[in-house]
Amino acid sequence: MRALFLSLFIIVSCSAFSQPMLDSVEYIYWGDHSGGTINKAKLDGSDVQTLVSGDYQIRRVRLDRKNRKIYWASGLYAAIRSANYDGTEVTTVLPTSNQIGVIEVDQKNKRLYFTEDNSGMIKRCKIDGTSLETIVTGTGLVLGMAVDTLHDILFWGDYTNKKIFKANTDGTNIVEIHNSNLKIYDLYIDVKRNYVYFNNRTNNSIQRIDYYGNGLTDIIQCCSNNCVVGSLAVSVEYNFLFWIERENGILARSNANGEDRTDIIYVPGSNFSGMDIGKEYLTHVKVDENKLKQIKIYPNPCSNQFFVDAEINSDVSIYNLYGQKIKTSKLTSSKSIDIDELPTGIYFVEVKNENDVFKQKIQVAK
Repeated sequence: MRALFLSLFIIVSCSAFSQPMLDSVEYIYWGDHSGGTINKAKLDGSDVQTLVSGDYQIRRVRLDRKNRKIYWASGLYAAIRSANYDGTEVTTVLPTSNQIGVIEVDQKNKRLYFTEDNSGMIKRCKIDGTSLETIVTGTGLVLGMAVDTLHDILFWGDYTNKKIFKANTDGTNIVEIHNSNLKIYDLYIDVKRNYVYFNNRTNNSIQRIDYYGNGLTDIIQCCSNNCVVGSLAVSVEYNFLFWIERENGILARSNANGEDRTDIIYVPGSNFSGMDIGKEYLTHVKVDENKLKQIKIYPNPCSNQFFVDAEINSDVSIYNLYGQKIKTSKLTSSKSIDIDELPTGIYFVEVKNENDVFKQKIQVAK
């Protein structure tokens, strides 16, 4: 996905924001187990940057989006380590065994969750590495874990026993939600739609269930050769699914239903490991909240045109889901914008004048 320039949306019946609006781009972050690096790229695979190097046996990568931190499981250092989003201030958060495996970040409650291979335990600590405790025992090999911070639910996949469990974030009230005949590897949750995506290393496919284990859906067969699927990630906002094919050196993407597969990163001989998605905020835009209340775009959904209640001569730009600017107009006295040429889909409208910037998601329905 190209630069997702517009990610803060305002619905038609908008209320004033208490903070400045921000332009942002979503990036995917991943580690390279054998290359010893942590990297990021835009969701279409462009703008690849290496953030951390010289840290081998990186197993999983997770983001603290609130505090703009990267966390990863380092086999080389036998530790959970962290850095800023730009790769600076690399720090060892918590020494572990060299079998440190899965990690997960609960940014709301400021906790880190992790496993060590074949220990049969899930542990957690504060985000600074203190207050270490064991919260779940008696597991098989856990290779996938996720935390829903909205509902305070911990999910994990048991590779040994081919099951998925959920519990409270303190490890209490454990419930089995899925029993499979496949060796479950990683899992990732869509907190907006209450889905659990998971893959397996039995047939290298991705499936989905809801939070209660219902609605088992086959999403995509990643590959038929010995590709060895790796970590998963989901862009909840833009409904994209990402996965690693370790032996193929591929980081692939499809929509969340498994359609429109494309390989966005290809590095032969690499050994990609953990993966997560976060936003980079680009510019602060000062907003007059009283004027924001006066700006409206309607109707929404629309078909062949929409109207903009804003100052005449304002610049009106339309972007597609890939962040590409596809149309720019000057607002005239009619205050209408013709979109007869746009196909059905979701777009983002930016209204800009000398003092204000207004952004809104619209739906075009033909």
